Amino acid sequence: MFDDVKAVIFDIDGTLMDSISRIVECIRISCSEVGADVPSNEDSKSVIGLSLGEAIASILPGRNEEEVRKAVEVYKDTYLRLEAENPTTLFGDAYDVVSELKKRGYKIGIATGKSRRGYDRVMSYVSIAPFIDVSSTGDEVRSKPDQQMLNRLSDELRIPPKGCLMVGDSSLDICMGVNAHTRTAGVLTGVHDRNTLMNAGADAVVNTLSDLLDLLPGTGNSAGMR
Repeated sequence: MFDDVKAVIFDIDGTLMDSISRIVECIRISCSEVGADVPSNEDSKSVIGLSLGEAIASILPGRNEEEVRKAVEVYKDTYLRLEAENPTTLFGDAYDVVSELKKRGYKIGIATGKSRRGYDRVMSYVSIAPFIDVSSTGDEVRSKPDQQMLNRLSDELRIPPKGCLMVGDSSLDICMGVNAHTRTAGVLTGVHDRNTLMNAGADAVVNTLSDLLDLLPGTGNSAGMR
């Protein structure tokens, strides 16, 4: 299905990492700390993928900049505290899938709403870090679903958008891929269901990351970790 793809670009939260419940918890705590109504789980999930500032501002409509800034700081402090106590982990098949795609010759990218600091913290302890060729974070470019993040990665890889596959669990990931004219695949391990991902424009939706391997036979250039 994706015979012309040369690079696979992954979202992190809900796609590679089992982190959605942690993010929802932190959003709810940050809203409570500034005296705002605590959002539902579904409302909290709906902003995952945006840069942190945009996510908090979106979940706190009508609040002033100072309240949003305070909520962002509470979120950061809470997230770091909870992560120090019990770090979020990769999904069980993430390492095998990413390493196998690398063996099949694909370039590997990351497109995440996390900050660069947050991304670097995750990469300091996850096993897939050596396989990543390029990355772009939410504090470096315009937030998803704007195409800037994928345009930057495409340029760095020197692979045109149509040769890149964006893999994500949310409609923001899929819409970003559609806007950038990449191929897109949704995965049902995070925020959105099959219908939502298909309606956003996904070329394919898979149950787990492992199912991607059936759609990506290889580039014909088994590049390994070169």
